[in-house]
Amino acid sequence: MNAKTKKKIQKVWKVIWHYISLFLISCFVLLPYYWMIVTAVKPTEEVMQSPATLLPSRLSFTNFTKVWSSIPLATYMKNSMVVSLTATVVSVIFATLCGYSISRYIRKRAQRVSFVIMLVSQLIPGIVTMISLYFIMFNMKLTNTYVGLVIAYVVWAVPFCTLMIKSYFDAAIPVAIEESARIDGCSNFGIFWRVCLPISVPGIISTGIFAFITAWNEYMWASIILSKDKLKPVSVGIYDFIGQYSANTKMAITMTAGIIITIPAIIIFAFLQKYLISGLSAGAVKG
Repeated sequence: MNAKTKKKIQKVWKVIWHYISLFLISCFVLLPYYWMIVTAVKPTEEVMQSPATLLPSRLSFTNFTKVWSSIPLATYMKNSMVVSLTATVVSVIFATLCGYSISRYIRKRAQRVSFVIMLVSQLIPGIVTMISLYFIMFNMKLTNTYVGLVIAYVVWAVPFCTLMIKSYFDAAIPVAIEESARIDGCSNFGIFWRVCLPISVPGIISTGIFAFITAWNEYMWASIILSKDKLKPVSVGIYDFIGQYSANTKMAITMTAGIIITIPAIIIFAFLQKYLISGLSAGAVKG
């Protein structure tokens, strides 16, 4: 066996092991979702069967009709959608303006210190600030309101979103384009609005996806600040349902609700994945 053939065989085995590794990792990641779907479509008598079965003996979709009568799921999803979309829009607006400013105009030491403080803030666990934030919201009478939720989500999302969009401005938009617009008589805001903003759509969309998923999945703050059932988002509402009836007695319905509440995130990712990939890849590689 010559060296060329040996090298070719090694390359083939490398590709095979690469795909085997991807397959095993994918199975490990997707196993909880598979178990959630299988439990939702199992007959009632098989849900708590021991030992558990990997495949149902027959498919039963009655849980998908029961879930709407057992849980006010439509109300919970409406609350989550309103809060998540509002927080996403506000976060993206602030993050885009701040990220562009840091990318293009941060020159002085004081400005750099503010940027470092923003970076350091991401190292602080969110649970540390919840007590003080709760008393601020309580004194401002923002508990049991959408506004209190949105403000907290924006405060937590803006720093990281700013870093994301700043990286995109640094890597994907050459300064020469802005200089050309400035020579043509465009103002600083005009350069941002007419030149940089249209080009940065993939970065803005990827940032917005992150902000939306963060707000949609958040549980801790919503459970602290909200006590009215009609205002609770889906993450808190599902957990309250489990606590009220216990996970064992309503396992199948809980799993069915879990499937339904993941649909919005899946739809968003399915339609915007090309912008997400291009936005993240452009922000990761400079030049």
